[in-house]
Amino acid sequence: MHQLALYGQIRKDDHHRMLQQLAGFTRMQPQDVREIQLVFKARQPPGLDLVQSIGASNLASQQQQDLQRVKHMLNAGLYYVHLVGEVLPEKKARPTENEDVTMTDANSSAEGKTSTVRWSLDFKDTPEPGKQPVSSRMVSRTPMEEGNLIQFLGNFGYEYVSRYVVIGSRFYEKDTTILVHKVLRLPEVGPGKAVSDNTFLSNIEALPELDRSGSYIVQASIDIVDGNNPELKDRATRQLLGIKEALKQAVDLTPGDRLALDTRLPATSRRT
Repeated sequence: MHQLALYGQIRKDDHHRMLQQLAGFTRMQPQDVREIQLVFKARQPPGLDLVQSIGASNLASQQQQDLQRVKHMLNAGLYYVHLVGEVLPEKKARPTENEDVTMTDANSSAEGKTSTVRWSLDFKDTPEPGKQPVSSRMVSRTPMEEGNLIQFLGNFGYEYVSRYVVIGSRFYEKDTTILVHKVLRLPEVGPGKAVSDNTFLSNIEALPELDRSGSYIVQASIDIVDGNNPELKDRATRQLLGIKEALKQAVDLTPGDRLALDTRLPATSRRT
């Protein structure tokens, strides 16, 4: 799946006006959004330090090229991923006939306790390079319904880094999702409590903001199944540019900065 998106920023004082304009534009009331975001990073493959130095003087030119290719392959494809917990309204937190949101370990302090958080694993690739009218990148979201999520990700080579909360409002206009949100900081806890600790939900508005100015981020996005299909991509691009034009008096929507949206791990040397 590919996501095409435009981004903007509004001041805290303009937030209420923005919600009113989006409510009129989309002909719907805003839907509250509260998401717990846990950040994980991929571990480098074991044994990478054993790969001989590229600059070894006793290696032939072809061997140096082969080793460089091996090191690049082992370091490539290392990304940050997010474990996203959607905080459900209380009335939707009860299991239904087709949905069981009871967590056996990751989200419950006692067996059989119904969770108010629905978890999924999110991957977002770095946006495509070059000058584009909209940001385009591959995304995926996999439901994570039960089990020890930290251990599960650890078995796949990912380790917990940090966590934060996203709060805001969501609107829909045809195929487009418009999200007005800001990021709140969470007290750091160990990996064992990163999923199960929901104590802050009772007073979420008291959490400190990452951006002290109180600004909100506006994201207009469309998810398409096949990003390589030029017809689907062109249609989604036209829809986003149409929304950009319609909302230009309220917010300036532009493609995101590729460096700011880079989800790859920094390339650092592990040898001294």
